[in-house]
Amino acid sequence: MNPLASPTWQGVLLLFAGAFVLWEIWRGWRRGAVRGLIHFSAFVLSGILGIMAGQATGFVVDKVFPGNGVLAGVLVGSFATLLILALVLFLGAVLLKRTAQQPSGMLRLIYGGGGAFFGLLTALVLLWGGITIVRTFGAAARMSLGGRPESSASPIAKAMLTLQESLELGAAGKAAMAVDVVPQEVYDMVERIGKLTADRDAMMRFLDSPGVQDIMQNPKIAALLNDPSVVRAAEEKNLPALLGHPSLIAAAGDPALQKQLAGFDLQKALDYALPVPQASPPHKKKP
Repeated sequence: MNPLASPTWQGVLLLFAGAFVLWEIWRGWRRGAVRGLIHFSAFVLSGILGIMAGQATGFVVDKVFPGNGVLAGVLVGSFATLLILALVLFLGAVLLKRTAQQPSGMLRLIYGGGGAFFGLLTALVLLWGGITIVRTFGAAARMSLGGRPESSASPIAKAMLTLQESLELGAAGKAAMAVDVVPQEVYDMVERIGKLTADRDAMMRFLDSPGVQDIMQNPKIAALLNDPSVVRAAEEKNLPALLGHPSLIAAAGDPALQKQLAGFDLQKALDYALPVPQASPPHKKKP
């Protein structure tokens, strides 16, 4: 068992999840059926669109500036999710009635029961997303270590790692990982990117890999790499300046480059930069 994994913390997470489900069911009863349906749909719709926006942003940024795509995707995806969610919830609150505003009797009971049902669905969706958030933060913290031992992590990174390792502990952890929308390969890739950015030799091998070399020879990418303002923003890790740079926007909108990036095998380039150590064959005993 990982030393940061804590059964106590896992119990706290499970207790919080149970209390949150009950709280959302009660809130759903108060919202009512129609308002509860809008509330549930808002979380689902904003989550889907936010993930799509984050993936698209992260894909483009990571191909141009390896190692920055995850953060860019999280920022853009989170902003898009919150914006859509706030808009839909505001319209629902203004236009629709609560359960208490319905006539007493069977209609209010049906209205409240429908709201409680959608409250349960909302809670399950949010907990589902919470699993991804905890594991993503843990992967980001591990990426920041760059292959260093977990004991050297900052207090915030260590807290993220503790939550992730505790969540993934035992049978409950296996169930949580099984329902996570993000494949395990993505978390593994994030950790490898962290090791890549912390190892200068590995980064040089990554840049020398055939797939990366093909992309760097693209005229749009070559123009980016030769642009002093882009280079300065990359060195300073000024992500807003990079995302809003006209050269990057022009490159991202180029159909030929998009096709080339879509065919780029990041996993293969990481394997080239960070070769997996081969296990030594067992020694055969002499007869």
